[in-house]
Amino acid sequence: MARIGTVIRDTYRRPGAEALPGHLEDRYGIRVTNVTRLDAGVFRVDRDEGPPWVARLSVAARPLARIEEDAEVLRFLERRGFPAERCAHAEPVSTLDGRAVLVTEHLPGKHPSSSPGVWRKLGDLLGRLHTLPTEPGPSQRPAGSLHHLPQYEGGPAKDLAAAHALLADLDGRVPAEHQQLYELVAGLLPEGDGATGLPEAFVHPDPVRNNVVVTQGGPVFVDWAGAGTGPRLASLAGLLHSAGPRHAPDVLAGYGGHVGLTPEELDRAEGVLWIRILWLSAWQCWLACVSAKVHQGFVPRREYVTALAARVRVGA
Repeated sequence: MARIGTVIRDTYRRPGAEALPGHLEDRYGIRVTNVTRLDAGVFRVDRDEGPPWVARLSVAARPLARIEEDAEVLRFLERRGFPAERCAHAEPVSTLDGRAVLVTEHLPGKHPSSSPGVWRKLGDLLGRLHTLPTEPGPSQRPAGSLHHLPQYEGGPAKDLAAAHALLADLDGRVPAEHQQLYELVAGLLPEGDGATGLPEAFVHPDPVRNNVVVTQGGPVFVDWAGAGTGPRLASLAGLLHSAGPRHAPDVLAGYGGHVGLTPEELDRAEGVLWIRILWLSAWQCWLACVSAKVHQGFVPRREYVTALAARVRVGA
């Protein structure tokens, strides 16, 4: 198993990207005219013939089998007619110097605005997703956690385990200027509720605003890495964090047209909302402690999570 630090550095640096154009040309018989970085490991690939593609270059620690499952998830969504990016080729997964590469069709559009109507549409889209019937295969794999640390991929409780591991990796080497943040995050870890036992559905593990493209046909979730079956509340929490307390009622209005949260989900909403905050806080604390380029971490605010949870209980 790769060390946490090795994986995190790989996440940001993604060596080998310079070889991507030649690899795609050899693999698919195309001519690449331009490559534009969209995000860490994500590239727009312009071709001399046909519309552009998106190539996702995985971290070395994420097994090839999981990226092949990601491709099958996209095929599942296409069979169900659900808005998502589509595989760009019949064989969309390849390997480049030991890293998996997934190619999908590029979706023309932009990230959504922050209007009440847009948040309602995104809630509606997520509610529709959570009512999709699954089928044997990757659509039923355990899901809900992020995929940034492949050894902690699975249900949302894995994100809490990753947060614990990130802090444990810093043991004995926390600079004095970050000691207070480290202790704050460590003290808040028990607030997280891994959502075990709550109602499950087919979920996108990271349905945040940055993973939405508004096309002519409407909003579309992108980046389905790690999608599968998991607690629907943890998936909804990702969208609620993007919306914030102000627009959470709009998200819930759209979502409630498809899914009604149970009393237990409402009772445990605050603990589940802590998952993303704790993961991000631990990740940023790790970066601040080990990287000279990161000068401060992300400070978790209890009042924010409490306010968001209150909106959920009132608006659901």
